[in-house]
Amino acid sequence: MRACTLVCIIGVGFLLIDQFYDGLNLGHLFIGGFVAVAIWTDCERWFRYKIRHKKHA
Repeated sequence: MRACTLVCIIGVGFLLIDQFYDGLNLGHLFIGGFVAVAIWTDCERWFRYKIRHKKHA
């Protein structure tokens, strides 16, 4: 997993906590959705890479 993905995961966590305390902000949720899709894509590639290399080892 890349460091930027880990930072993005932490950022999305803070965004969700902020949404519960300050009320819904659709702009923040929209940007958070894009970040969540980027995290999902990056982690999916990382997991596939790990599984592929585990099979060959």
